[in-house]
Amino acid sequence: MKNVFDFDKNLAIAAPPAHDLLWRDGKDPVFGASGSDALAEPGYTRMTKAERAYIHKVNEGEAWLAEQSTGIQMRFETDSAQIFVRVKLRSKYDMTNMTQIGECGLDLYVYDEGLRDYGLIEVARYYPIDATEYELSLGRFDTQPRKLRKYILNLPLYMAVDELQIGLDKDAEVHAVPYGDKMRVGIYGTSIVQGCGASRPGLSPANVLSRRFDAEVYNFGYSGCAMMEKEMGEVLGDRKLDFLIVDVEPNAGVDARMRDNFEPFFDAYFERCPAAPVVVYSRVLFALDLYDPRRRAMAEYYRDFLRSEVKRYARRGYDIHFVDGGKVFTEPTKTFRGNYTEYTLDGIHPNDVGMMLLTESYERAIRRLRH
Repeated sequence: MKNVFDFDKNLAIAAPPAHDLLWRDGKDPVFGASGSDALAEPGYTRMTKAERAYIHKVNEGEAWLAEQSTGIQMRFETDSAQIFVRVKLRSKYDMTNMTQIGECGLDLYVYDEGLRDYGLIEVARYYPIDATEYELSLGRFDTQPRKLRKYILNLPLYMAVDELQIGLDKDAEVHAVPYGDKMRVGIYGTSIVQGCGASRPGLSPANVLSRRFDAEVYNFGYSGCAMMEKEMGEVLGDRKLDFLIVDVEPNAGVDARMRDNFEPFFDAYFERCPAAPVVVYSRVLFALDLYDPRRRAMAEYYRDFLRSEVKRYARRGYDIHFVDGGKVFTEPTKTFRGNYTEYTLDGIHPNDVGMMLLTESYERAIRRLRH
């Protein structure tokens, strides 16, 4: 049976052969793995084993999703003419509203002097699509002058990575690249924060913000499970972040849980991290809002609730602020505007344009409130 590869060779996956590679574990210090405080443990998880066990008692989903690698990245500099990866995934590609690259793949950025920024060089796409292991090339500079180049390798958004190796020229120089900004940002949120709807890892809000600030950004997005439990407030507070964004209404705001959990969550968080700025978002607009009066009414209720609760905590002296997420897709910014339903992939989750609009809003909030 024919397929598209028979007619469009540009879509075919034909990795060039690797020559004289030295393979290293992705956690080798020379690759500068970051985006998690659990990297000393097996795999690429976002919470430690002890934290996952603690959270599991109140929210099994957050504990399970914490094993997925979204937001974890490698930042390194090398003069290797070729960069290969070997990846062992926990499971196979199976999501209906994510690309294979976004759920299970990686993407590689290289710093470009002309752009004066990191630019995409390659993505990890593999065949057959139900594979759980792959080895492929992510970058080749064998036709370019050999020199040190800076890279960022972003891990999958919706998959647990059990093993990762990086292959470079045997004689290549390689070392980690530290962040230029020592600020540590955390984003606690839903599937949207985890990256659902982004076509590839580098376009999730946490990874875009990390490049824009040249800072470590922790992705605490837990798809369908961000319910603001007191225990999660404790875990996040123990991180001693410099800035926290809380954007959980699409999960906790579908019933009474956000109302019931708001105070215990923030009391636990501020007990451990009382001085760092916090921004609380109401949710973005959904295309589904157009024809669902109950959904609209619930969003209006929680927008007013969140604004009121944030003011109450601010009066207690905490550096906490509210942003109306309903304006993210409608207020003018440098990104184009139009029909806001075009900014979602499936009526709820932002597509790449929607992700950029949300990221720009997060970025403005952080720049405005940084001490």
